[in-house]
Amino acid sequence: MENPFELLDKRLASIEDKLSGLIQRIDNPASTSPTWMTSKQLAQHLSISVSAVTNLRTYKIPYYKLGGRIYFKKEEIDDWIEKTRHKTGGEHFEDYLGTSRSGR
Repeated sequence: MENPFELLDKRLASIEDKLSGLIQRIDNPASTSPTWMTSKQLAQHLSISVSAVTNLRTYKIPYYKLGGRIYFKKEEIDDWIEKTRHKTGGEHFEDYLGTSRSGR
C-alpha cells in the first residue's frame, strides 16, 4: 500500500503546477491563445451595429473566414483601434512649432 503522505505530496505538486500555469497565463496574457469573436460579439465589444462591423470589415479591419463564417481576433481589433488614434489640436500645434511645451 502506498504511503498516504506520498500520495498527498503528489497531488499537491500537481495542483501547484496547474496553479503556476494559470498564474503565468494571467500575468502574461499575450502568450495565451487569441480571443476569437463573431461579428455580433465584435459589434457588442465596439458598441456598434453588426452592419457597421460588416462595413468596417470590407475596407479596414482584419478578419478570418472559416467554413463560410467570419471571425475576428480581439487582440488584432484592439491593436487596430490603437493605431487609428488621431492627434489632438495641441499635438498638431506642437508638431507645427517643432517642439513640445516641456522642451522650451
